[in-house]
Amino acid sequence: MKIYTKIILDRNNNILLEHFYDYKGRLGYAMGIHYDYKSTRSAKQMQKQAKREKKLAERRAKREAKLGDKKKEEPVNKINTQEPITLDFITNPNKDK
Repeated sequence: MKIYTKIILDRNNNILLEHFYDYKGRLGYAMGIHYDYKSTRSAKQMQKQAKREKKLAERRAKREAKLGDKKKEEPVNKINTQEPITLDFITNPNKDK
């Protein structure tokens, strides 16, 4: 098993320099790549943001579907712009009927 002490890579992940030694002990099987919180923090944050945006989009779609029917309805009592507005028209309590 190679135990790396120093690795230098270029932009394309080609190895420029590597220092390692061979290890053939018991612990060689237990060793591997171990991730800590800092190394996975940005990926977790991006997943949370995507999940949050997906939820918001679903809520908006649901709300628009619910309110879309109400917006299409037009009010029944429209004022005719061709007729002059009179005092009787404004004060008549039975104008809705």
